[in-house]
Amino acid sequence: MDNRPTNVRYIVLFGLCLAAGLAYVHRGCLSVVESTVRGDLGITPRDMGWALGVFFWSYALFQIPTGLLVDRWGPRRSLCLFGVLGAITMAMSAGTLWVDAATGFVVLFAARLLMGIAQAGLFPASTRAMCNWIPLRRRAFTAGVLQSCMSLGGAAGAFVTAQLLGAVSWPWVFVIYAIPGILWSAWFFDWFRDRPEEHASTNDEERDLVRVEQPPKTDYQPTAWTALFGNPAVLLLCTQQFFRAAAAVFWFTWCPTYLQEVHGLSPKTAGSLTSLPILGFMVGSIVGGLIADKILVATNRRRASRAGTAITSTLIAVVLFGFVFLVPSGFVGVAMVLLILAATTAGGGNSCAYSTAMDLGGRNLATIFGAMNMCGNFGAAIMSQIVPEWVRWFGWPAVALLVGGTYALGAIFWLPLNPDSHRRATADELDYDDR
Repeated sequence: MDNRPTNVRYIVLFGLCLAAGLAYVHRGCLSVVESTVRGDLGITPRDMGWALGVFFWSYALFQIPTGLLVDRWGPRRSLCLFGVLGAITMAMSAGTLWVDAATGFVVLFAARLLMGIAQAGLFPASTRAMCNWIPLRRRAFTAGVLQSCMSLGGAAGAFVTAQLLGAVSWPWVFVIYAIPGILWSAWFFDWFRDRPEEHASTNDEERDLVRVEQPPKTDYQPTAWTALFGNPAVLLLCTQQFFRAAAAVFWFTWCPTYLQEVHGLSPKTAGSLTSLPILGFMVGSIVGGLIADKILVATNRRRASRAGTAITSTLIAVVLFGFVFLVPSGFVGVAMVLLILAATTAGGGNSCAYSTAMDLGGRNLATIFGAMNMCGNFGAAIMSQIVPEWVRWFGWPAVALLVGGTYALGAIFWLPLNPDSHRRATADELDYDDR
């Protein structure tokens, strides 16, 4: 008799990764066509900074409200809702086809604002689903895989968008990208269940993998705001996310324009090359998650696993950004190697924030994750608008110093963060063989 666990949890992870990748295609494709859109609509770089940044403002402001919804509804219904709305707002951006240039900017701005609202609950819901389906000793790795698929979506979106620009006008790119979101939402809602015990395809062994840490199904209670946000570990987690996400947004917004301005590349070439550091970001997310899980199993210390991995990988990236700044204009090969390495090492800390949120979240996981993600997207929104002002004062090459310095600030706030103050893992949670 085969007593091995079934593998439904891997299909769950695959579905969540698809949603993450699509979300980053949707949010990142505008950066590739940024200079073209700006020229067609006759707007300034500062105006485009607002169009890029408004997504992150609305995305940030709706993190806690959508997290509360996820904690009440569960991930299945929530993910379907967010997937459908995200696809609809993607298609809205194509409204510029039927209006004049001035109105087109208003339509684009409104579409990005509403997309932020639509996507706000996607990752709180995905994190809740992972916590319900993934064993503790695999959570940093699976968080890294999820985040790598965000990067993969960003990389694929940058590359495919650059190729599509030669075949269709940029508003039609938005229509094309909306279709997979609708298809994913229909499939996942039909197949997915909130918990392993609710899915007909799981066996007892797979259900036992995560049962030890699952909060009871009826355990929803109103959020204890003082207990949650008076917790120093939660506040530190939110603060590091502010700086880390502010730095990371560079890859998905201004990186193509940076390559055009500093190294004289065409929009198509810059868009294609931007996919390479984003792929490095993806690889770093997975490797960082593997390292963090191995440290947790070896030491039973979440602080060593989460904070140790995040600090080490981030500081290496900071040094590499310093070297990027020193590369002369036109030496694009050297600059790309350094940017890829910087993205890879910076990505090494990605899974640590997600797994720490799972460590601290309990029954209010989606709300705590939403608070963390809200702070991160405040940072991303501010950075999207700081870059044009920074360039006015210091020039495009100095953007590398801005990004590296912001990563350094994020690493500082990991230093006192101690997830072990919440709860140590049990031996059963770390030793269970889930192969």
